[in-house]
Amino acid sequence: MASSVPSDTSVLFATDHGSVERTTQGRVRLRFGGTSWILASSDVPTLRATTRSLASEVYHCERDCRWQLRVDGHPTVVLDSDEVLRLDALLDGAVTMLELDTILDDASVTRPVVA
Repeated sequence: MASSVPSDTSVLFATDHGSVERTTQGRVRLRFGGTSWILASSDVPTLRATTRSLASEVYHCERDCRWQLRVDGHPTVVLDSDEVLRLDALLDGAVTMLELDTILDDASVTRPVVA
């Protein structure tokens, strides 16, 4: 079976609900549901901080709440509470992997490539 990930990307982190991929241009492609964003790697922690803030508000929501998320250069998306929590988890993993890559690069250790 052929891979569904294009050859110009490598998966940084994925969940059942989305993925964060590193592109050959040194950017990051975030896929979540039907939404896809292309971001600079340095923008991922900022987006994570935003989703973490939204996720903390989810627990104060008493009814079916909707949340707006704005990402510079992309259309605003509206998420329900479950989607906010799923996106938060996806970005948490992505930020962790970006931090790990930085640590490995600083130590001059290369990540193994899965064939």
